[in-house]
Amino acid sequence: MTKNFTRTMLNDSIIIDNIITLHYFDYVKKFLGIEESHDFWEIVYVDCGSIEVIAGESSFVLVQGEAIFHEPNEYHNIVSRNEYASVFIITFESRSSDIDYFRKRRVSINMEGRTMISNILKEGRQVFAGELDIMDQTELIKRIDSVYGGEQMVKMLLESFLINIIRNAQSPFELNRKLEKEKIQRYEQITSEIINTLMQNLYQGISLDKICAAHSYSKVFAEKMFKKCTGYGIIKYYNSMRIGEAKRLISEGKYTFMQISELLNFGSLGYFSRKFKQYTNMSPTEYAKSVKARALL
Repeated sequence: MTKNFTRTMLNDSIIIDNIITLHYFDYVKKFLGIEESHDFWEIVYVDCGSIEVIAGESSFVLVQGEAIFHEPNEYHNIVSRNEYASVFIITFESRSSDIDYFRKRRVSINMEGRTMISNILKEGRQVFAGELDIMDQTELIKRIDSVYGGEQMVKMLLESFLINIIRNAQSPFELNRKLEKEKIQRYEQITSEIINTLMQNLYQGISLDKICAAHSYSKVFAEKMFKKCTGYGIIKYYNSMRIGEAKRLISEGKYTFMQISELLNFGSLGYFSRKFKQYTNMSPTEYAKSVKARALL
């Protein structure tokens, strides 16, 4: 007997038509941006520190974990608040009607959204050639050795990121349908507690055993829960924080690389340099030169 199957057409809520630029900038204390406008959308997300954002006739401070959307043809700019800051910026085109939700929109990004941003950057680096901090970039050049499916992953991750924001605005506690609401809230609370512990021990150094003992969790549970919320293992996240702090110290120019290595408990200059390049794709010396170059812009 032949069965009659019905084809179910799946509706798309938000479709990204084109990616224009993809950036990750480390702003020095005296950075002054250039006011601009363009006929496509722009997302600005503060990964570390804080910045002053100018959007049309408004001006306000955007802090770590917050993002703003600039609609097409809106005049905007970024100005340093006399402190180090790291910022993710992506520009794109979308003909979807639901994209209008993001006009004049300023939002706090949850752990799930932050993981998506991290994955967009990861995929982007495997798809596009060159560094992501070129200020006057006008074209993304595709790598010859681009990873399979990378372009589609960037598109899908950005679409998922936008859908995640709208979904959570409609249902603030629905971060992941596979987990119960109470469990997710608890996971985020524990993750925040662990991140605070990591922050307090940036200069002292800390092990996974000490972290788990301080919060009375098993290593298996802590690692699984933390990775669920951030996309990273605890020690890898901690090392990323230390490298971020190293970048801030280098940008201030008050310490030698050896002193920074000692301050942040890396053990040796060689180990510090290897870790720095592992996380930034640049040596400390190369990063210091790039900071000086940006300061002249």
